[in-house]
Amino acid sequence: MKILLTGIFLVCLNTFTGSTFDAITKYSGINNYMWYHYYSIGGSVAICCFIIFLLSQGGLKKHILLEKKEYYFLPIFRGLYFISILIIIFYALKNIPINIFTMLLMTSPFFLLIFAKFILKEKLNFISWIAIIIGFCGVLIVLRPSSSNINIYIFLVLFVAISNALNFTLVSKYSHIASSYGFTFYQYIPLTLFSYIFFLYDPMLPSKKEFLLFASSGIIVMISMWAFNAAYHIAGKYSSIISSFFFTQIIWGSLYGIIFFHEKINTLSLVGILVIVISGTIAIYNRNK
Repeated sequence: MKILLTGIFLVCLNTFTGSTFDAITKYSGINNYMWYHYYSIGGSVAICCFIIFLLSQGGLKKHILLEKKEYYFLPIFRGLYFISILIIIFYALKNIPINIFTMLLMTSPFFLLIFAKFILKEKLNFISWIAIIIGFCGVLIVLRPSSSNINIYIFLVLFVAISNALNFTLVSKYSHIASSYGFTFYQYIPLTLFSYIFFLYDPMLPSKKEFLLFASSGIIVMISMWAFNAAYHIAGKYSSIISSFFFTQIIWGSLYGIIFFHEKINTLSLVGILVIVISGTIAIYNRNK
């Protein structure tokens, strides 16, 4: 029970901090900051804070140095792959409403079930497949696709959702090769180093306000990544149960959109949200059952 409650708390922490990061990222994008300024400054502060935290706990070597050389491949590969994900997030939030962005991310649990079928070799019955199909219908209700509101960023965010689901599966399956801190460190540092390359060609001296904005964003997304990695690192057989709490991001994303970006959610969108949440919860519960 303690593991289950801890996992639920970590998923909720991930969704809250993730939505907070999305809101700051959208603000930065629409104010014409460049992604490499945003991620290099924020990432540097976050990594320094992270290392100081590990040193204070006496666990720097324990979490950063892995037992075998081959264990480094997956964490570093996830970090390199994560570069494209955060760049997509930056530009997607600049071009689509944050509540639509959040709704699209809510397809991750459905893709998680599909990966569980083909990677973890779990069996999905008829109810699971029906719930997955209904969930995607809920997304269509929210989007109301037409030539005027469908663009490349919609599909890129779906790609992010698929990537998140794959990350859930891999961290849960290979939790023995690194701790949640190790997974987080190697997931974050490649993006920061990659951002330095562009930053050196186009340097920026941030104001105090800009520095605080970038630094807080960097720390928040690192907390979000750690909570995500820690939740599925400890979840084991409970991963199906805690996954349903991933839908709490709809609450935070919608509130941020309404309060800070004057976005509106109409009745039809609320219907679509309910369809996504209910079908996703049924699918996840049925998998666990």
